[in-house]
Amino acid sequence: MTQKLAGTIAILIIIAIALPMIIRTVIWRRFLKYMKEDKNEQALKILNSSYYRLLFGSYSQKWNLLRYYISRNDTDQVKRRTTTLLTEKFDPNESYQLFSNAFFYFMTIKDKEMCTKLINRMDDIADSEQKEYFHMLYRVMIEEKSQDIKAVTKLIEKKEREKDSNSKTSQLGMLQYLLGIQYHYKGNDKEAEKWLRKALNNVKGSPLEKEIKKIIH
Repeated sequence: MTQKLAGTIAILIIIAIALPMIIRTVIWRRFLKYMKEDKNEQALKILNSSYYRLLFGSYSQKWNLLRYYISRNDTDQVKRRTTTLLTEKFDPNESYQLFSNAFFYFMTIKDKEMCTKLINRMDDIADSEQKEYFHMLYRVMIEEKSQDIKAVTKLIEKKEREKDSNSKTSQLGMLQYLLGIQYHYKGNDKEAEKWLRKALNNVKGSPLEKEIKKIIH
């Protein structure tokens, strides 16, 4: 093999590796642009396309379609897609990503049927700590029980000691909401308002903001 031919082959290999990456980047940026501009039809066309599935994979297509409908608060589509996903097989990490996000969505809108299906599925894939957390969420948000006040208080204290991160504020707000809503169930309005007002500062723009404002005025 001549040096020139070897060089040509090397260039072709580099192009073959780099080209799909470049195309994926272009497609993803176009999708994000459409999302930012609220061009829903164009954004969905990309996600539903066969070339998106080819370049990004079947799981990525299903995950991002679910995320899209969650972000648009399209309950009918989220429910339809989640019901279908529950019949499919994924690896543990994929399953956790899909079903934990769907669980949080249906928990927020208090859909007991879907939350029950999702928590049963997650029992097969989550570790013991994760299972306890999701079952606690189910008890508080769906069954409206108040037996986890001490547990949530400890989780808040632990979260407050953590270093600042992109998710710390929203996670802390969720825990503060869980504590406040339990006091609300017990009729302790003073403690309920205290923790719900703290939560309100940390969950602005999320569905929980609306739920909190239904309770405190």
